[in-house]
Amino acid sequence: MSAPYRLTIIHSVPDYERWATAIRSRQRDVEGTVAMTVCRSIDDPNEVMVNIELDSVEVAKELVSSMNFREFLDRAGIEIYPPVFVGAVVDDLSTPQ
Repeated sequence: MSAPYRLTIIHSVPDYERWATAIRSRQRDVEGTVAMTVCRSIDDPNEVMVNIELDSVEVAKELVSSMNFREFLDRAGIEIYPPVFVGAVVDDLSTPQ
């Protein structure tokens, strides 16, 4: 079973390899992270979508509001704070009713 909460961020990265290295190192620091996936845009390989599955909404809120998040964005080369979506899974539409 997957985690009940998701944190999703879509943003551009100036250097994908630098960004990917930073995000891989950061993933190990976040307790409550169940899974993390990254998608790259077909049209623009420097646009990424990060989807993080989390154990609790508190973990998501703490992650986004922490000063470490801004420091992580700086290390990854992200100058503009991207929009962040935090949501609860309410339905699995892939399962027939």
